[in-house]
Amino acid sequence: MLTERDLIARVEHLTVTRLRVWVRQGWIRPVDEAEQAYSEADLARAALIRDLEDELGFAEEDVPVLLNLIDQIHGLRFELSTLLAALDELPEETRATVRMRIAARKGGSE
Repeated sequence: MLTERDLIARVEHLTVTRLRVWVRQGWIRPVDEAEQAYSEADLARAALIRDLEDELGFAEEDVPVLLNLIDQIHGLRFELSTLLAALDELPEETRATVRMRIAARKGGSE
């Protein structure tokens, strides 16, 4: 686990005040708020938020929308990888049928 101090040291231009605002806004959720303990995912999210605001110039009111969209993409990627893993466990004949049905839906052929 990372401390608040660790996050601030590792994310350029991150201050205690800025981090605490992001936590208060729910953009970052510490693993343990009482201990101010953060995960590596929180570190990555803090760097992302900093990039969105500082490097890409998004306004503060845009950040929650962007974070929501990014979270949805990550959720969809997880669901897709779970589906693909389940498909890999099926017999080849069944996988071929699935591929054909997908191709038909896309209007192509395989």
